[in-house]
Amino acid sequence: MKSTKAGEINMPETITTAEIAAIDLNCEYHGLSSLQLMENAGKSIADEIKRRFDHGRIAIFAGLGNNGGDAFVAARHLKNYNIEVFLLGRASEIRTEIAKRNFEVIRKAGIPVREIRDSTYIELDSQDIIIDAMLGTGVKGKLRQPYACAVEAINSCKTYVVAVDVPTGLNPDTGEYEIAVKADLTITFHRAKPGLLKAKDVAGEIVVKDIGIPPAFEELAGPGDVRMVYRRQRGGHKGTHGRVLVVGGGPYTGAPALAALASYSAGADLVTVAVPEKVCRVVASFSPDLIVRGLEGDELSMKNIGEIRKLAAKHHVVVMGMGADDIREFAEEVLKLDEVKKAVLDAGALLSGAPEDVKCILTPHQGEFRRVFGLEPSKQNVKKVAKPNAVVLLKGPEDLISDGEEVRVNTSGNAGMTVGGTGDVLAGVAGAFLVHGNPLWAASAAAFINGRAGDICFEKYGYNYRATDIIEEIPVAIKSALEFGKNL
Repeated sequence: MKSTKAGEINMPETITTAEIAAIDLNCEYHGLSSLQLMENAGKSIADEIKRRFDHGRIAIFAGLGNNGGDAFVAARHLKNYNIEVFLLGRASEIRTEIAKRNFEVIRKAGIPVREIRDSTYIELDSQDIIIDAMLGTGVKGKLRQPYACAVEAINSCKTYVVAVDVPTGLNPDTGEYEIAVKADLTITFHRAKPGLLKAKDVAGEIVVKDIGIPPAFEELAGPGDVRMVYRRQRGGHKGTHGRVLVVGGGPYTGAPALAALASYSAGADLVTVAVPEKVCRVVASFSPDLIVRGLEGDELSMKNIGEIRKLAAKHHVVVMGMGADDIREFAEEVLKLDEVKKAVLDAGALLSGAPEDVKCILTPHQGEFRRVFGLEPSKQNVKKVAKPNAVVLLKGPEDLISDGEEVRVNTSGNAGMTVGGTGDVLAGVAGAFLVHGNPLWAASAAAFINGRAGDICFEKYGYNYRATDIIEEIPVAIKSALEFGKNL
């Protein structure tokens, strides 16, 4: 048997398992199917093995998810090798449709499959190569049987071991493990997982394979963004899923009400609206759902900072600026408060940045972008002015979102969303998502859901709908995003 050494590669930047899961889901949503990506991943596994070995006996340890599916594809491409598949569980328990589809192909192709249903002894006999495709990035906590038994069996051999994406048992994000497959080679996809670089003692040689995700698809917002930031706990209580403080009001009394109602629709448990006393009753009249607090004076001013401090201490996120005139100085003082850790700045509260200890989302439209940053609105300039703690969400026919390092693009929405109030709705959704998400993903998810709700309105009414119609469809848009691709 001839063995050849693969060449060294430059390690690209890393990606977390949550991020790659979001990107995979968004690819499916935008037309690049998970089946295509699995095919590319499986062929790349076979190609790397062929580079090192021209023949041999291969034992594939396959799990019941897509990690196993990648190996099923690889088995089909390894035509000149003697292959046996050890399936960790019953074939009827394979969890995803695309893994089932590729499993049926190898079974019809006559590749032997042995189901491992418990922790009984696993016998390995003179295999030349073992492919570990049991759990990959799906590992969470201590390994259960029969996976732990399989890991012990693999590690007891002196066989060349290839891990698919991540060695089974290794936490792909932290590099921690209690027991893990000790691989000679780990073939990972798209980008390296950070845990691999921290645990080279079990990862062995690391090869990163391109599976055909174009850079433009990596940027596209979609259901995956929502999965990154939306949280719901069965044992939660009032406030667990977010307490949002909306600060605004003045000439446009409906704006803070729209933002607050949108936060509710996006999942916040409690939303308080703080507006000048002069318009307090008007804002409260929009809905019985609103908790409205009147602030001293006819407009927002520095004398309200003390009241905002007390309110901010009881909320996770401050959403500020809707319906008010220029309140930039006021907004700057609010962001200096120790009680304010996260904020969404819109309309009259838009600033060019934020204190380093505050996580912010700035939501300018194109005219506001020119006014605040002194630059023409463009993808390059959005990335130039944004920062990790001051994410810019530039509203437009295609929304551009950046933290200064990455750029995300949202294409949902339609021409009906030029109606007044849609920006206020977006700010409210962003506030709800920022409770549990980082600013970049929260902003991207908010843009996608706001636009998707607008698209649902278009399907119902054509172009002539209102901001309140969008608010009604936000829960539908979120539900569809969370349910998208469940069987992939």
